[in-house]
Amino acid sequence: MSTTDQLIDSFAAMVKYRGVPIRGEDNATRFLMLEENLPKRMPQSFESFLSRYSFPAFDVLGITFFEWESDSNKYIVEASVPKNSLSELLIPAVQIGRPDTGDFDAICFDFNSQAQNREYRVVQVDHEDILCNWKVRVTGELWPSFIKLVESALNSDDPRVYYEEPIE
Repeated sequence: MSTTDQLIDSFAAMVKYRGVPIRGEDNATRFLMLEENLPKRMPQSFESFLSRYSFPAFDVLGITFFEWESDSNKYIVEASVPKNSLSELLIPAVQIGRPDTGDFDAICFDFNSQAQNREYRVVQVDHEDILCNWKVRVTGELWPSFIKLVESALNSDDPRVYYEEPIE
């Protein structure tokens, strides 16, 4: 097992301990469905996370991550963008969530950045510029990579993990 896989396992254990019903699952086929629609491959750390775990939407360190529980989920929808759609503007960034404040900005991997082992920076993209001006404007880098986000969560006394059971 690689050190990246071990780091992701620790992250999954930490969010599970804090109430997120994350579970180990072989999602390699689902992950390939996602990645085949992207302009570049996902970061190795995020690939490790998605290909080995399933989870509902949850918050950590200010990001609400999209759910990853079935073959029809937000990640695959975002990657399978129709021509001339608003989502197409985000390419070459790939949305992985939103701010946990309820803001509609996109939290993305910035595929434009140079990255060792495909560990692209995690950025926030202004949703109003997309809607009003059809332009992508990165408002800030949140972490230099998903690995750094995971390490920060694991090293934090309060990683702000939150999960809410859906209302049925």
